[in-house]
Amino acid sequence: MAALSPHFDVIIVGGGPAGCATALSIARHDTPNQFRILVIDDADPDAFKVGESLPAAAKRTLSLLDPSLPIRMAEDTKLGLHAPCTGNASAWASEHLYETYSLMNPYGEGWHLDRARFDETLREACQDRIRKGKFVAIRRVDGPDASSYGWEVDAEMRESGELETFRTPWVVDATGRRASVARKLGATQLKTHDLLAFYILFRTRTSDSETPDRDDRTLIEAAPSGWWYTARLPHSTRLVTYTTAPSDPTARVARTTAGFMYLLVAQTQHIARALGLRSESDPDTADPVYEACAETRYTRSTAAGSSMLQPYAAWEPGPSLSALNSNAVASPGGRGWCAVGDAALAFDPLSSQGLITALTSGLFLGATLARPPSPDDTDARVRDITAAYETVRGKYAQGRAHYYSIVGRFDGAESESAEGVDAGFWRAQRGG
Repeated sequence: MAALSPHFDVIIVGGGPAGCATALSIARHDTPNQFRILVIDDADPDAFKVGESLPAAAKRTLSLLDPSLPIRMAEDTKLGLHAPCTGNASAWASEHLYETYSLMNPYGEGWHLDRARFDETLREACQDRIRKGKFVAIRRVDGPDASSYGWEVDAEMRESGELETFRTPWVVDATGRRASVARKLGATQLKTHDLLAFYILFRTRTSDSETPDRDDRTLIEAAPSGWWYTARLPHSTRLVTYTTAPSDPTARVARTTAGFMYLLVAQTQHIARALGLRSESDPDTADPVYEACAETRYTRSTAAGSSMLQPYAAWEPGPSLSALNSNAVASPGGRGWCAVGDAALAFDPLSSQGLITALTSGLFLGATLARPPSPDDTDARVRDITAAYETVRGKYAQGRAHYYSIVGRFDGAESESAEGVDAGFWRAQRGG
């Protein structure tokens, strides 16, 4: 039998960047300091996670969430726990690199993160609002008045192993692409593009102080059946990813380390050079600087397509406002839920917008939920959330369509290529 825990005004399921940003934003906008916030987090703090690029514009968002965060980021970067990003270089519309430099950015340099460290920094900023546990279930509670009307959320707590139940009028789904909470409540995910990103983490063959690799740019290179990305990360590592369609023949090849390396050398020039590999187009490259982690037999993969939740949020009116418990500051006589971050909108990694969008959407959502309730505020929050998310989705869709449309150099490629593919990947991304 689950133990019944105290009532919270907002429960956030997921302690990643989107969930933590929402909690921090609620706290910043809750000037009367009345909100009781609970973040249920089941993340493994030591697990490697892709999504390591954070643009410089995030400095402003971090400062709005918690003034101590930019200071902490600067300190960790000085200690080598995060690496600076000095610019971007892409061989996209042509085989030649096009570069932009952080020197021209008013916010300065961005970061190549130790993602586990960054996420833990956000969780530490949330302080005692976080409890370690695994989300299990959610159900409606239809009591006779506002104090007993809302949601019950079950979670298996990590330390005790016991099932605890928490009550709230508002639930936020910050569980990433799984959208675990929203899907249990009947929401659906619409995939607009289906992509997979295969990745390997490489380590230097020498100590970090001895390695000749001092390239702190983000590097992207288009290939006949997808595109490649690499960034030099902290701790003498470099991440390399290959993004393609799940149905493309190269997706099967890329699942093993040997196949991934074969494609890397066969399809890229600039990224192979960044690792010190001998590519087919650049046979005079020096000896390799990096090698795949010794324990890597198979590459890892993660969903990388675009998706949206339908709906993003919902509101269910309850007892009249006159019956509202004075302590329930988040809800005017009803219950609601909403999603944030990848649970609401998941982006193609080409946009490099996933992490900063998680932070900015959390900042917006927290301010929206912290708004004082009023008799005519029934579903106004849901309308505002939906409108804001649709604006973000529209801008992202336009940007994605533009960048995929300018790659025409593989059109006309025939299946005699070494990988047995044609330019179908690019036609599909352009909608052709």
